[in-house]
Amino acid sequence: MKCHGCGVEIQTENPEIPGFLPEHVYEKFIGNEEKALCQRCFKLKHYGELIPVSINKNFYNQLKSIIYEFDTVLWVIDIIDFEGTFDKDILNLVKNKNLFLIINKVDLLPKSVAFTELKDWIYDRVKDNVNIKKDNIRLISAKRNFGINRLIKLLKEQKIEKALVVGTTNVGKSSLLNNMTDVKITTSSFPGTTLGIVKRKIINHNIYLYDTPGIETKQRFTDFFDIYTQVEMIPHKTISRKTFKPDIGKVIFVSALFRFKILSLAKNSLKPIFLIFAPERISFHQTKEERVDDLLKNHIGEIIYPPYEKDYPLKNIDYEKEIISIEENEELAIPGLGWISVRRGPLNIEVVKPKNIELIIRKPLITPKRGNII
Repeated sequence: MKCHGCGVEIQTENPEIPGFLPEHVYEKFIGNEEKALCQRCFKLKHYGELIPVSINKNFYNQLKSIIYEFDTVLWVIDIIDFEGTFDKDILNLVKNKNLFLIINKVDLLPKSVAFTELKDWIYDRVKDNVNIKKDNIRLISAKRNFGINRLIKLLKEQKIEKALVVGTTNVGKSSLLNNMTDVKITTSSFPGTTLGIVKRKIINHNIYLYDTPGIETKQRFTDFFDIYTQVEMIPHKTISRKTFKPDIGKVIFVSALFRFKILSLAKNSLKPIFLIFAPERISFHQTKEERVDDLLKNHIGEIIYPPYEKDYPLKNIDYEKEIISIEENEELAIPGLGWISVRRGPLNIEVVKPKNIELIIRKPLITPKRGNII
């Protein structure tokens, strides 16, 4: 089997040698060899010229040394994973700049969501953290080329000559830049750093955008998986949702890495009612507590996923339990997976999750219609 990107023979043994592909990904291309991409070509296709980097002291200091060169920053956020991509470390670097929040993937929300209400929700969510003009919150779909012309017009109106573009991995930054700019790419490093920067010119305008590598925060569920799984987890159509009305003691999985148990009834001794929103390739599964071990041992990739491969080393992850109470008309955001929206509460749950993943209770992103429980 050869990579259709570079033509090199595919191999599964050594990631340091050209043609590498993980075994579980290699198996998916058997019988469909003409679509196989080695890891290097896969990264080029999905991440552009810049390979993702992790937030660590070295990267943070490098980005800090670069950012002083720019008055304006475009921060690309994924609305489907707002809490996972509105990262605190990035926030600390950009909050005093002329900041544009580029809210991508709005086309994946239900059509009932009004964009004026969505912008109000975002502004209310960020106003205590950043000093931002409401008009600098831009709702876009890079995939559908929606909202991009208005963004360019606004940059021109504000007489912006150059801007730094930042964001975590998988927010659609490369798609946005491909739609806004010419195809000529100049890669360089700023003095004193090894951080790759891509300089691009907006089509028909003398405005330059400087793209930085996508950042892996290690604070999202997606960061526990390889890049192939991460790309498969990206939603491609309207986000999935499912309503639950479980009994006390029931356990609900959202992927194999996150689950919670119902601890009590809601108000008036009724069952809690809530919706789970997540991309289509992330499973929701309700079960009895006594079946949890069997599911984790025998049904990874089939009933509960991601991961999509059966031999994923779940035991290498450090887990913790947390008791959480979510009131009616509140949401629990699960960075990298989705969110739980409570329609009859309170929802009292015992959560099992990897350590260092911060769950966030927030106002509802999708407000139920008045008079409807679901």
